[in-house]
Amino acid sequence: MKGFKNFSSLGNVFNCVSLREIMNKFDKYVGFIENIKSNDRIVLCFDQDGDGIPATVLMLKSFQRLKINNVHWVPFHRENRSHVAEQILSWNPTHVIFLDIAAETYHEMMAKLVNKKVMVIDHHDTNNPFEDVTILKPQNIGFEESNQYCTAKLVYDYMSNFVDLEDVSWITAVGIISDMGQNTWEGFLRDIFEHHNFEMKGDWYDTVPGKIAQIINSATSVNPIRTEEAIALLVNSIPREILKSPLAELNNEINAEIAKRMAEPIESFHDGLLNIQVIKDPSYSVGGVVSNKRSVAETKKAFITISVFGDKLKVSARSQKYKVPMNKLLKKSIEGFENSGAGGHDPASGASLPSKYLDKFKKNLVENFGELLQLNRAS
Repeated sequence: MKGFKNFSSLGNVFNCVSLREIMNKFDKYVGFIENIKSNDRIVLCFDQDGDGIPATVLMLKSFQRLKINNVHWVPFHRENRSHVAEQILSWNPTHVIFLDIAAETYHEMMAKLVNKKVMVIDHHDTNNPFEDVTILKPQNIGFEESNQYCTAKLVYDYMSNFVDLEDVSWITAVGIISDMGQNTWEGFLRDIFEHHNFEMKGDWYDTVPGKIAQIINSATSVNPIRTEEAIALLVNSIPREILKSPLAELNNEINAEIAKRMAEPIESFHDGLLNIQVIKDPSYSVGGVVSNKRSVAETKKAFITISVFGDKLKVSARSQKYKVPMNKLLKKSIEGFENSGAGGHDPASGASLPSKYLDKFKKNLVENFGELLQLNRAS
């Protein structure tokens, strides 16, 4: 593999089989890329967050190096998947690659792409996948803790079969830190820091890739989301230029909003194991950062932020120890709600729903948390 110079840096993170065997399991996926011709048309559809955006940039850079230039991208919107499909088809693609999205579970959207060659590169759990889709997930290569193998890392490892990406490995570090995978990939990150001469800090978010992760997340925290600007920064700029960009200035404003919301009161339930904070009319979408910071500080508790944006709610749930799986909790708590969606991992999940369901949603969270907690204790 061209980009995998140091296998020992990955540490003992795989179960049951050797690391070399794991990496060889990418072999059955290489055909999808190898069969793309220079005149084919590719669309990348990605989640607009600190993992999905770096993953997209790594894929863009890989195609550039493969001299495949007819590549376009479409941001994913869970609440309007039909429109996403229309945007994808507007490019008349031969190939579609979904990044950091469990697209195979959205059958109605996938049915519109049946005549296209479709691949999903993602680290979310899946069930009842759509047929005739190439699906690359961590569990497919023997990595069971899929929430720890972020999509940016998965793209880096996969595309390193075709091109050398070591010079842009810092983009992978941005995705790992943004997705809270630094404990799993500490050895890999330290190799990246040494290669790019980044200084180590006590807090990963104080490092250069950590600061860039915050800047990219800032781009997803404003309305409208500044995705195009974030992608352009990662594609065209070196790290020190990104730290001086307009998005970096925006990051300072967002940090002030985060501090403000961290000082606000929260409601606690189930002896403090479940904590809910409603953030009304935020200047920026910082609920994910707030819930994450709280959960890192108190790892045995679950923290859920509900941000109110007019007639919509944006929910972020975090629990480092996840006595109750956050994805199951949110999915169960929005059952029966129209125009709503939820997804994610056991320790980190998100949801969106109409504001009219706020009170009912909070009630469901409390009740369902108690039920799931009892099931966890019983097992």
